[in-house]
Amino acid sequence: MSRLKISYKAALALTCATALSACQTSGPDGILSNILPKKEEKQQIASISPNTGTNPNAKPALKNTRNALSEYCPAVRIRAGTESYRIYKGKDRENPDNIRYQATLTKVARECVYSGDQLEIKVGALGRVITGPSGKAGSFDMPIRVAVQEGGCSRHFKLHRQAASVPEGATNSSFQFVDNTIVMPAPKATNVRIYLGFDETPDAKSSAKPCTS
Repeated sequence: MSRLKISYKAALALTCATALSACQTSGPDGILSNILPKKEEKQQIASISPNTGTNPNAKPALKNTRNALSEYCPAVRIRAGTESYRIYKGKDRENPDNIRYQATLTKVARECVYSGDQLEIKVGALGRVITGPSGKAGSFDMPIRVAVQEGGCSRHFKLHRQAASVPEGATNSSFQFVDNTIVMPAPKATNVRIYLGFDETPDAKSSAKPCTS
């Protein structure tokens, strides 16, 4: 009985194997021929397939157009001797009792934005005002000059009239100054200098020649 069972199982296994083999190869090209590409299709696929060793999912590398100076934002300096400004009563400036107001620049800052091939710079300053022996509550203005030099030439040279006031009952106040008119070509070197300070000479000329390019 056991030999018959073994023979029967062997015959059954052989029948299944033969049937499975027939199922996978039925038809002139077999069932998988409808899924696998034909010879001419293989040649076409090979012509458009990536070369060996490349990642077909890799995106094409973008050209690096970032300028090494794209983070460069020139520092602001207060010229020596231009950090304070006094307003006098009358024309006698030798007598300290004639001082009405004294203003002092206490802090400067700047912001840079690159737009295409242009650099836009915003320059700001904070300052304090105190009243002198001849001072009292009131409003007035002060001259603040901003100069931008690149190498040996001038990119920006502008005189501003900054408003300030001392409120009634006070002897001091603060003010904020901003120059957002600076636009220049994006620098090609770190040779840009920004100067800010009080300048009471209305017709002051830049010590550097205007940039021509």
